[in-house]
Amino acid sequence: MVRAAFRRYHAAYRGLPRDVWLLAIVLFVNRSGTMVLPFLTLYLTRHLDFTEAAAGQMITVYGLGSIAGAYLGGRMSEKWGAFRVQTVCMALSVPLMVLLPFCSNHRQIAATLLLLAVIYEAVRPANATALAKVTTADTRTRAFALQRLAANLGFSFGPAIGGWIATIDFQLLFFVDAATSLLAAIALLYFFRMRRVENPEAVAECTTGSVAPLRDYRFVLFLALAFVTHVVFIQLLVTYPLYLRDHFELTKKQIGLMFAVNTSIIVLCEMVLIDCVKHWPVYRLIGWGSFLCCAGFGMLPFGSSGTYCVLAMIVLTVGEMLSFPTAAAYASHQGPPGSEARYLSWYIVANSLAWVVGPALGAGIYHNHREMLWLSCFAVGPLILAGYQTLAHTRQAPAPPGHKNTPI
Repeated sequence: MVRAAFRRYHAAYRGLPRDVWLLAIVLFVNRSGTMVLPFLTLYLTRHLDFTEAAAGQMITVYGLGSIAGAYLGGRMSEKWGAFRVQTVCMALSVPLMVLLPFCSNHRQIAATLLLLAVIYEAVRPANATALAKVTTADTRTRAFALQRLAANLGFSFGPAIGGWIATIDFQLLFFVDAATSLLAAIALLYFFRMRRVENPEAVAECTTGSVAPLRDYRFVLFLALAFVTHVVFIQLLVTYPLYLRDHFELTKKQIGLMFAVNTSIIVLCEMVLIDCVKHWPVYRLIGWGSFLCCAGFGMLPFGSSGTYCVLAMIVLTVGEMLSFPTAAAYASHQGPPGSEARYLSWYIVANSLAWVVGPALGAGIYHNHREMLWLSCFAVGPLILAGYQTLAHTRQAPAPPGHKNTPI
């Protein structure tokens, strides 16, 4: 049994290009220093005496900047190269992160946060585009899963270390965050030397100027479904902790352990799970994964024990692992070779827009009727699943890299 498990893990990681591993290392370093955003609201309210509403407005400003950054990051990657955009944007984020603790009024903070969001979030489509460029049909979905693993593993360190640093000096968070961004930029420069790279499967030059993702109504429907899924999933960081406190009566430490359950499952299982389901029909995989995300939230009101809470988290995490890496790979595969950046940027724009809409919408529903929020999440699940079934029957689903087209 142990040997069989070892062979399964080996198969899940085997064959990934060296560049994919290097990008994962860089992402891990960068995410390990993610300390400012998790504590930004606390910093604004406790140290600058912002009201909760004003602090929320600053988060919205960052969300708006992230939408612009996601779009511009894709276009810049298409024009100048994904590795170059990542390196330059990570480097440019350093002085802005250092400048932020010296801003004291609303306008200064809003302007700095907006510019920081545009630059920092441009890294996301550039990173996804780089993955699409250095992978082939057999490795791309697993490559996206590995990047999620690296990001989740790094993010499990960042806030934990940030909480300890905040007890010493809150402003020190900004300098440590900036230092890890600089380290990631240096690593990118060392590994990739600002080079351009083209997809190894591209057999003909693509005229990207003629590519218009938003004119493909099937891709637009996919973006709409991804947007709704992320509006639901964002509740994990917004209203979910409140419900663990209010309904399950968990302590802060226990709430932290629930997030550790999510991260641990992803780190231990996602690569193996993606390898096991690589022959599943793509729309079924994304659709059922999204449904399980919604179901994981929707089942919360029907239990009250810590064990039940863990069960709901497992359901949610399995859905997340099935849906998100496959959806990213699918988005990168929709256009002709050379247009990956444009399609991926719109996918990330949809996700960033969910970050603007989701927190306010979820908090509003939670304030009026907290159980209704989770029942609404459950009700949305079948609609998302039906949407992907509609896509499946509209045309033969072009399988994202690493999947085969099989009947739905």
